[in-house]
Amino acid sequence: MGLLINADFKKKLDIKLYRFDPNKKDPEYHAEIFSEMFIQFPQFKAHVAAYIERNYCFVVNDEDHANPSTLLTTLQPEEVRRLNEWILIRNQPGRLAR
Repeated sequence: MGLLINADFKKKLDIKLYRFDPNKKDPEYHAEIFSEMFIQFPQFKAHVAAYIERNYCFVVNDEDHANPSTLLTTLQPEEVRRLNEWILIRNQPGRLAR
């Protein structure tokens, strides 16, 4: 049985997310972007859950991880940056995720 994701794929990014810079090294910057994506876009939350399940062998659910702060203690700063990058720039013309 699958879980239905109530996602609005037409929702626009706010200006901060639209101007995301994957090259910034500041972990706090990436944690802030991660938190905004986690809260605003259920499809991002689903991607994070899949990533963590594959790499850490536990499942992200709303009871254990209703907010992003619990996940930020699990993920390494580089993982947070890559998750942000995967979502935010993969569909932008002329930009390729590393």
